[in-house]
Amino acid sequence: MNREQRRALAKRAQKHGMSKELAKTYAEIASGTGEHTKPQAFEEGDKIRLNIEAIKARKNYERMSPMYKEFVEAAGDTVFTAHVERANMISLAEEPKWLFWSGDLVKVADDELPDV
Repeated sequence: MNREQRRALAKRAQKHGMSKELAKTYAEIASGTGEHTKPQAFEEGDKIRLNIEAIKARKNYERMSPMYKEFVEAAGDTVFTAHVERANMISLAEEPKWLFWSGDLVKVADDELPDV
């Protein structure tokens, strides 16, 4: 996506009520600039962890919500249950407030699961 296309995308987003800063960030993400992780296939109920290193490596991480950053940093080795919202978009059954790109998650093998 070239500069003209990013600007047009940001303008359209603003017309739909998005703030200028958020629209600019949205265009940046949609254009594919910055670090990428490959999408992964998850099924409903898979046990997953956040790939904290990949999330923090993002160019826009510092502009993220303080609540989001606090959640990511506190997640550590916490194992969550995947809830598939749509292709490559996964929410956490235990924390449905957050929606993650599948590339920012890591599937936990059965032998890695903590004993309950």
